Amino acid sequence: MELLERSLDDLMSEARAIRDTHHGRLITYSPKVFIPLTKLCRDVCHYCTFAHPPRRGERAFMTIDEVLEVARAGEAAGCREALFTLGDKPELRYAAAREELVELGCVTTIEYLARAAKAVLEETSLLPHINPGVLMAEDFELLRPVAASMGLMVETSSPREKSDGGRSESEW
Repeated sequence: MELLERSLDDLMSEARAIRDTHHGRLITYSPKVFIPLTKLCRDVCHYCTFAHPPRRGERAFMTIDEVLEVARAGEAAGCREALFTLGDKPELRYAAAREELVELGCVTTIEYLARAAKAVLEETSLLPHINPGVLMAEDFELLRPVAASMGLMVETSSPREKSDGGRSESEW
């Protein structure tokens, strides 16, 4: 039977059997510190409580010194990873993001993210994990040397979520 034709109960039962056979009941995790590099995002997902538009008097991006301050505090608290949280390509929507990136000597948020992740990798014991939104091949090439892992929020790539009338988080 094709995977998509199977019931959720059947799939969950099989997943439990695999977990119990191969991994037992052990749950592991890696303590991480969250580093909100920017809260600007080109998308407007109505359920999102993280992103917001530019605010007068606030920087669009954390400075590298601020990133390292948060990373070092996380390291001192026993964290093993630095999770970079940020919106998807805010420079495509906001002049404030574009202007600040120029001041930082970068063209894109991804370029600045690579610089920030490299600083954390070189100056702390933390492993950078990044969640930058939709990436192009050249973005992966830029980030690969400085990221232990890369993630993507699934709704980031959904055309439906980028339009009015998309499902709310509670409908998933």
